[in-house]
Amino acid sequence: MRFFIFLIILFSSALAQASVSLREFKSLVEIFHKEYDQELASQKSVFKVNHTAPGANPDMWWNLPNVHASYSSHTENGIRTHFIFLFGGYAKIEGMTIEGIANTLCHELGHGIGGAPFKDKVESYLVSTEGQADYYATKVCLKRILKHLPVKRTPAPLDGFVDAKCRQYSKTPAELQMCYRSFETLENERLFFRIEEDGKDTFYDRPDLSVVAKVNTAPDFYPDGQCRLDTMVNGVLGLERPKCWYKP
Repeated sequence: MRFFIFLIILFSSALAQASVSLREFKSLVEIFHKEYDQELASQKSVFKVNHTAPGANPDMWWNLPNVHASYSSHTENGIRTHFIFLFGGYAKIEGMTIEGIANTLCHELGHGIGGAPFKDKVESYLVSTEGQADYYATKVCLKRILKHLPVKRTPAPLDGFVDAKCRQYSKTPAELQMCYRSFETLENERLFFRIEEDGKDTFYDRPDLSVVAKVNTAPDFYPDGQCRLDTMVNGVLGLERPKCWYKP
């Protein structure tokens, strides 16, 4: 089977000390299948995580030290397959959690099913922009997956700002707890953005106030880290996509 071009190359390097084990990762992938297989089947599609050719080591992608996650797609006999790849080096980022890996898988899946706006076509299939994949990840997917992951401790707000926002936009105690858990998950994204942007910090209470004239649909375009964090925060809170990348 021919693979199409990788659409998201996040970052490459080798980082030590795995924070997420292979067993945890495989269990997480099973949760995704439990949550999404039926929905995707209704759309005549399936998804595969770290797919390998017959006879290859099934853990070959996990054994690679690169900090990398990507999405590609292929349609054959009327069935669209969403391929998601997450190399082991991504899980070896110090401080990474299984919830952080879940959000990354949500982002990659969001490229396939997250909807418009779409990137300029590279092949015959539509792929959601990076901003839209971020938005789908926290607005829809992460909340579905977190329900299946064990709560290690009673969720608590990271700070007063997060507490105020979660209380403002949560209608029930369950939604409030999910909001806290989601913001805890976003700490993984802030960690990654520091790596990707040479130590530059992102903040929950200092959003990117820039306003774009139109959505950038170039296949290789990424909003900067602060704009991406704002997008994920808005997804958690159920707000509209920020104007730092989105034009209604």
